[in-house]
Amino acid sequence: MRHVDISLLYKKLTLVITVALFLLSGCSSEPQADAKDFTLQSVNGPVSLHDFSDKTVLLFFGYTHCPDICPATMNNVATALRSLKDHADNVKVLFITVDPERDSAEHLAKYVAFFHPNITGLTGSADEIKRAAGAYDAEFFKQVSEGREGYEMIHTSMLFLINSKGKILDVMSHHTEPDDIAIALRKWLNSDLKK
Repeated sequence: MRHVDISLLYKKLTLVITVALFLLSGCSSEPQADAKDFTLQSVNGPVSLHDFSDKTVLLFFGYTHCPDICPATMNNVATALRSLKDHADNVKVLFITVDPERDSAEHLAKYVAFFHPNITGLTGSADEIKRAAGAYDAEFFKQVSEGREGYEMIHTSMLFLINSKGKILDVMSHHTEPDDIAIALRKWLNSDLKK
């Protein structure tokens, strides 16, 4: 007879519901909420969301040992940024790890540099990351696995698009294609540049 871990099922159900709510909330083109500020560590020192008040920000919670979703999402983001050409300088991507045990600031810097120079990797204590993720209703938890890594992180994999005024304008699925990411960025960049 197979034993079912009820707490794990509950965590997975909670994550599915959270992702579904984000997908539904991402349908609106109106500003949804104020983006919550945080301060975490990059390889170059402390970084806060408010440091980029002159830019459009894409915020993503992931980890470098992620086998598929995180690298695919960062590749899509990098492709979108390259398509923006000179306007890419007005976009900052913040990749916040949900796995601070393995993702040092130095390791994150090497990882994100592979994708695009406008991406900054951020880490912090487990509590700091939980607070930052919680401010965006992003869920994550560790799941023991039999692979060589010993565990994997189950996490919300959404892109939060934040304008220069600190408003969350869109929440995009990790399945969002590069062209669609670029369209969303162009729309809000044009809006910000006109003001």
